[in-house]
Amino acid sequence: MSALALYDAMVTAITECARVDEVKDIRDKAAALEAYYRQARNLEAEREAANVRLRAERRAGELLKELARADAPNPAGKNQHEVTSNDRTQAQSPYAAALADTGMSRQTAHRYQQLADMPRGDFEAALAGPEKPSTNGIIRTIREPQKPRVSDDALWLWGRLRDFENKGFLDCRIDTVLSEMTEAMRADVARLAPLVREFLEDMEVTINEPA
Repeated sequence: MSALALYDAMVTAITECARVDEVKDIRDKAAALEAYYRQARNLEAEREAANVRLRAERRAGELLKELARADAPNPAGKNQHEVTSNDRTQAQSPYAAALADTGMSRQTAHRYQQLADMPRGDFEAALAGPEKPSTNGIIRTIREPQKPRVSDDALWLWGRLRDFENKGFLDCRIDTVLSEMTEAMRADVARLAPLVREFLEDMEVTINEPA
């Protein structure tokens, strides 16, 4: 499996995680890949791994925010000396139990929840910025005066155009890509290509118009 396919699979798995320990496991694997590619000086792969790690941290924050924090009452009315370690484990709140199961500190859990509190558009913009994103760097932007929010449509279009470059479509052989499509897919491409070309030409003219 290529690195890109691996990252895509991990991102998909993150969205499907329903437990903190599941997404924490993906986060740790992405962090290990990030460290490996940093040592190998593969900046592009390191950044992709960092993006996966941050998505996992945000998802962990979302799941943690859903967990109740109140501990269960003292079991069976036992006094302090009668409560066993097993009793204390059972009395833990779901939130505290999730932290204990994953070895996550409350400070780290708080940081992940700060990522989860960010509007999705702002989070995606932070991942796509010119510099490699970091957990602390993204959280700092929350405390800074916020710039006007970029719309989801603008982010989507920008991201799709960048995908053409990032995934090598601008340099690939078109006939090779077309040969891998079904007849129905090629028919759609033939129908849409002139419309997309016109849209992109209008975009270029608008961008280059004097302010």
